[in-house]
Amino acid sequence: MARDDTRQELLARVEKLSPLIREYADQGERERHLMDPVVAALQDAGFFRMLVPWDLGGLQVDPLTFYEVIEAVARVDASTAWCMFNSGGLAISAAFLHDDAADAIHGRDPRSIMSGTLYPPGRAVSSQGGYIVSGRWVYASGCWHASWHLGACNVYEPGANEPRRDPAGIPEIVMAHFPRAQMRIVDTWDVSGLSATGSHDVMVEDVFVPDAFIWKFMAEAPRGRRFRDPLYRFPLAGFLRWPIGAVALGIAQAAIDEITQTSRGKSPRGSATTLREQPLFQSQLSQAVALVRSARSWLHEIVTSVWEKTAGGDTASFDDRALFNLAGVNATRSALSAVELAYAAGGGSANYRKNPLQRHVRDIHAVTQHIGIAPKQYETSGRMLLGVQPDDRMLLL
Repeated sequence: MARDDTRQELLARVEKLSPLIREYADQGERERHLMDPVVAALQDAGFFRMLVPWDLGGLQVDPLTFYEVIEAVARVDASTAWCMFNSGGLAISAAFLHDDAADAIHGRDPRSIMSGTLYPPGRAVSSQGGYIVSGRWVYASGCWHASWHLGACNVYEPGANEPRRDPAGIPEIVMAHFPRAQMRIVDTWDVSGLSATGSHDVMVEDVFVPDAFIWKFMAEAPRGRRFRDPLYRFPLAGFLRWPIGAVALGIAQAAIDEITQTSRGKSPRGSATTLREQPLFQSQLSQAVALVRSARSWLHEIVTSVWEKTAGGDTASFDDRALFNLAGVNATRSALSAVELAYAAGGGSANYRKNPLQRHVRDIHAVTQHIGIAPKQYETSGRMLLGVQPDDRMLLL
């Protein structure tokens, strides 16, 4: 199947699953994690395995397909899309592992789900054949249904109090993968937005992680024999961070759809005409549409450009990464502005919990709090466009 055909097939699966996702959205908010029927349907559709190689039973889709499917799901429910982006993107980490480890995570269980967190770093103490890992990580989205978890760790020598450092004096970081049975979920996720993501803290204590399930951050290239496709040389942040822009655009498009539909029958108090007929709303709507469409177009342009370069055997340049980072931030911030325009146009009735607009507002504000697309990233992008190295080394992977 050609990749364009795959994209249309996956988008058709999103449309088919939309009623089920909507049916459980309120319960997911109350329970603070996705409901089992939704997770099972996403597994059946292959949505957690979009970046897993064909040889391991995955879909191995191109990056733009990943972004478009994530956005399509976010138009239905932001928490579902967030878990898909997070778990689906983290599946790429298996590219850096030995073949046996990748097989154990993705090959033996066709319904495996990965969760993961990078901060604060855990502690990995060198041991024969691997590391003894302990840590408590925050924002572990999707951990409730995960079968494997990834945690970033500083490396320590046995008995040392300070982490091991590279020649530049930077603490050495490894990514440790361990099965769900070895981790404990700490119930901390009591929030206003993205409530159903189940982004609790997770803990492990003195767990032995074999070398095969460890890779060194900033020091490894994809090494598994099933990960030779150019997809696994695409910028790592293009799967772990910048798709947040796709989630945000989906939320914004849902808000635009909702207020457009509402405008046909809503007459603001004291007005003899519907919202649709009022010049202020017409201006608000057009601004929101322009924000979303222009941001989407640029984000897709960058994704396509970097993918074509990567597929052709080249590596994304420093400037490519700077613009990619900026396009992701721009998409998220533009989506925020669009949602706020739609919410303002909805008037007092938009504040009721039964109105979808209030959830869109809560979810988009939760999305914008992620450090990967925070306002600080404007500074980071500017530094890179000026040829200055970024503080965040993930942008260079």
